[in-house]
Amino acid sequence: QHRTAILSLKLSELNIIYEETRKYPILLLDDFMSELDEKRRKSFLSYIKDTQVIITCTDKMELENIKLFNVINGKIVDN
Repeated sequence: QHRTAILSLKLSELNIIYEETRKYPILLLDDFMSELDEKRRKSFLSYIKDTQVIITCTDKMELENIKLFNVINGKIVDN
């Protein structure tokens, strides 16, 4: 519940910045999916579908329309 509340605040921040600048900022999310259940993941991802997002995670996520990079031995590998 805490994680969901924090993500809701982040979405509010995105909307405020957009209202002020008419541009969406890049959303940075560090391993936020690990503590969300599948329903909350899908719901959150539907809200950010039109936003540029950088997500770090330890598990491979199944997402649509993404550019995936891996870091292996300190080097970025383009898939």
